[in-house]
Amino acid sequence: MDDGSRLPFFAGIAVLLFLAAWFAVCETAIASCSRNRIRTMAEHGDSRAKKAVLVLDDFDKAITTLLICTNIVHIVTAAVVTVFVTRTWGLKAVTLSTAVTTVAVFFLGEMLPKSAAKRYSEKITLAVSGVLSGLMRILSPFSVLLAAIGRTAARITSTENEISVTEDEIYDIIEDMTEEGTLDEDQGDLISSALQFGDVTVESIVTPRVDLAAVDIKDDPAEILAFVKAQNHSRIPVYEGSIDNIIGVLQIRKFIKACLRGGSSLELRPLIDEVLFVHSSTKIDELLPQMSERKVNMAVVTDNYGGTLGIVTIEDILEELVGEIWDEDDVVEEPLIRISDTKYLADAEEHVSDVFEEIGFEDPEEDEELVNTLMGEWAYEKFSSIPEVDDSFDYYRLRITVTEMENHRIRKLTVELLPEKEEGGEES
Repeated sequence: MDDGSRLPFFAGIAVLLFLAAWFAVCETAIASCSRNRIRTMAEHGDSRAKKAVLVLDDFDKAITTLLICTNIVHIVTAAVVTVFVTRTWGLKAVTLSTAVTTVAVFFLGEMLPKSAAKRYSEKITLAVSGVLSGLMRILSPFSVLLAAIGRTAARITSTENEISVTEDEIYDIIEDMTEEGTLDEDQGDLISSALQFGDVTVESIVTPRVDLAAVDIKDDPAEILAFVKAQNHSRIPVYEGSIDNIIGVLQIRKFIKACLRGGSSLELRPLIDEVLFVHSSTKIDELLPQMSERKVNMAVVTDNYGGTLGIVTIEDILEELVGEIWDEDDVVEEPLIRISDTKYLADAEEHVSDVFEEIGFEDPEEDEELVNTLMGEWAYEKFSSIPEVDDSFDYYRLRITVTEMENHRIRKLTVELLPEKEEGGEES
């Protein structure tokens, strides 16, 4: 066979490889592109983006169309090569030609095009959407038939409902929308907090018993009045004998009105409201409807032994969702203060993950347990005994030092970023 008769064959193979590469590029591009960014472009009047949105909205049909076209091209390529090789060199060369064709189609028609398409997915999606939408209309009967067969097979073989979007994918979508400007940072943080809301337990937001402002039912009314005047709370727990035996909640406004009417003969027990008890492992998304149904503002959190761990209020739960809520009586304190370029003063009640994020430290271990762990709790885990001021430990490039203690309780910690050469391993 002369070169003149071989030219159409090589030209045909080149065209088929180009088509295989084109379909591979289309498939990867529409699967990898940011739908939110393309929708934003369409809303701003981009005609190509509008066509791309139509294709992306019918994604399953688009993928089915591309798979049909890809398989047709691959089959035709194999057939043409086999016929040409058989006529030129005989059947003995078919095996070698099949191997060569497979490698060529894999690299030139699949791997290389898909690698490039992933990098420029949005530009390619905009460029190919017009042609692709035309192919979708032409091959619509075949796509519908194959889709119906696929759904039938899925119903027969599937035993569980398929999860269309995972939680990690939702976080990725929020991050993409924030980076694109579709959501501002505050909106993104609010949505992320809402997603994490169901994973937070009351133990992580409790006001501990050592910080409770509470009164004994047997205290003199005058002493209670002097005590509540020094507080900034609208309600305080009432206990009998011990803080582990909380019997109710006292509304300060109701108590003061009763004091004005009854004077020193005031009886405290009729004034207190019923108390809601919850275990420390209760999720806050379960507690909130309970408090709403019972019409209470405060719940007492108990530990595994039935003792009082602390209290949690409606405000504490809302702050977990929307961030810190300040009123006119609150003393504003920064939870993390920058002392120098490498040193920070952190509140012991601040979450470890938040401190890491603020100082720009990436945890090499990516420990998910640290997400809801407080700095004070984390520090206590690292010491074998109750620490004292100036005690410290190293965690990779961080040196954490106890700065302030109160009744064996850590209040403040200094967090220092060490130079690379002083990195002390995981901890010391």
